[in-house]
Amino acid sequence: MGTFTSADGNDSPILAAGEMIFNFMVLNVLWVLCSLPVVTIGASTSAMNYTLIKLRNDEGDSVVRMFFRSLGQNVRQGTILSTGMAAILIVLAAFFIQAIGNANAGHAVYVVISVIVLLLIFVWLLLFIYIFMVLARFDNPIGRTVTNAVYLICLEPFRAAKVFFIAVMMLLFIPLFLFMYFPFGFPMVIFFGIPVTGWLLSKEFNELFARFIETPQ
Repeated sequence: MGTFTSADGNDSPILAAGEMIFNFMVLNVLWVLCSLPVVTIGASTSAMNYTLIKLRNDEGDSVVRMFFRSLGQNVRQGTILSTGMAAILIVLAAFFIQAIGNANAGHAVYVVISVIVLLLIFVWLLLFIYIFMVLARFDNPIGRTVTNAVYLICLEPFRAAKVFFIAVMMLLFIPLFLFMYFPFGFPMVIFFGIPVTGWLLSKEFNELFARFIETPQ
């Protein structure tokens, strides 16, 4: 993404910000439309991540072309991975609902079980983010992509904690806060929440991936 330049040759931060907002809106629409089949949400997320990484590096061309280029390359792997991840989430959610029900019925042990399952759901969220960031940046078989995602989480646990914090704040706490106390601001989450979250995370993953990408001499 190039930087807008004014008539006197100086970079215009206002126009650059406007371009970024427009790109976020376009990516949000593309992500929603391409995620509608549900099983393609992984490929769609990977394509959005790829585009945001390129934008942050000031690389690539049109956001639409970059998005669909990545979507076409990763649709098979992304669909398989998202289907598997969805199946795991459904199982965890079912266990959590059952554990909560049993805990409310007076079974104390299920309080502990519900906490453990909730922690596993959080681990699922973190792994989901890493898997589709890795898929967006590297071309590997499915097993290697998952293995690399787990390895990167273990390699820099503090960064993984930061990634998790950003994701939870942007996708859970801020939307809930706006919905409850500032409902007029909640539409901003609908139009910008996913791509802005990806944009914030792309900084962390650019720094992480730089350790494994050779810079041309």
